[in-house]
Amino acid sequence: MSKSAAVPIGRLEHVHLSVSRHPGTTLFSLLTGVFGDRPLGMPEAWRRGVREAARPGDAALMRPLLSSGAPWFPDCLALVRGVHDAGPAASTTEVEDELDALDADELQQEIARRFGDAVPEAWRQIADRPRSFVDAYRRLASSVWSGFSPLWRRADGLLLREAERVGVASVTGGLDAMLNTLGAAVHYADGLLELPHACPSHHVGPGRRRLVLAPLASGFSACAYSAEDPDLIWIGYPLPGLGRLTEGAEAERRTASDALGLVLGPVRATILRDAHRQPSVSETAQHAHVTVSTATYHCGQLVRAGLLRRTRRGREVRLQLTDKGAALLDLLS
Repeated sequence: MSKSAAVPIGRLEHVHLSVSRHPGTTLFSLLTGVFGDRPLGMPEAWRRGVREAARPGDAALMRPLLSSGAPWFPDCLALVRGVHDAGPAASTTEVEDELDALDADELQQEIARRFGDAVPEAWRQIADRPRSFVDAYRRLASSVWSGFSPLWRRADGLLLREAERVGVASVTGGLDAMLNTLGAAVHYADGLLELPHACPSHHVGPGRRRLVLAPLASGFSACAYSAEDPDLIWIGYPLPGLGRLTEGAEAERRTASDALGLVLGPVRATILRDAHRQPSVSETAQHAHVTVSTATYHCGQLVRAGLLRRTRRGREVRLQLTDKGAALLDLLS
């Protein structure tokens, strides 16, 4: 892979930032992760379900593209055309609309613009028969989304909370810290956004650009982005709290009968129960299946409530139950 690239976006207080609840980004992440055998941190049950939903012949068409060493995909295939407009009312029908809009001639033109006369073999085969590829791709994406969309709908509450979290960071001056704790291989410093891989088509000119954050429900280490638009950068990263969806309806039933979870919420209840081990924040984040930034926020709230305390052991900071926290555990467990 090529080295990382730094894209100038300027001071964050001048950046137009939004959170997108666009399902197409998650679907495309699923397709590339499962059929390209990429490590997304996806639960094995999800990976197996995606494979089972796809027709073998349709799934095979993705592998040459994903093993070609070129991480580029045209926007029409990446299903991200509406990523900058997908606000609170976004729905699964947006995926169907994008798949219906797939156009073989447009795909052929995008390939020509990207590669010119030096089209790689994997893309040349598609450029020669774009209509048959589009038909197979549409079947593949539709079948995968049909199986995965119920989980996406269950993620709706998490997506709303993530939008609120980003909003709080935006108005409290915490955007730089938040961008550096998304759980994705993206970093911000001194007006520059560092992306994992350089791409010849990245637009790196000066000027203000809209920044769109697109939480992905496809895995605990999922990452996607595009910086080709001179007016827009979008970044896909793991949806905080994704672990709550991995256990399905049984977990929901347990939460409904969990008094501590009903009082504190499931994440804070998990953190409090785990505090007897005196873990670090990163350890408790892993245990609760949330990002470190999310765990830090919840731990801070528990400390302010007097239920946890932070203690230093050498260079490490550990979490400990207070007497008040232990009493609440005894009362509600």
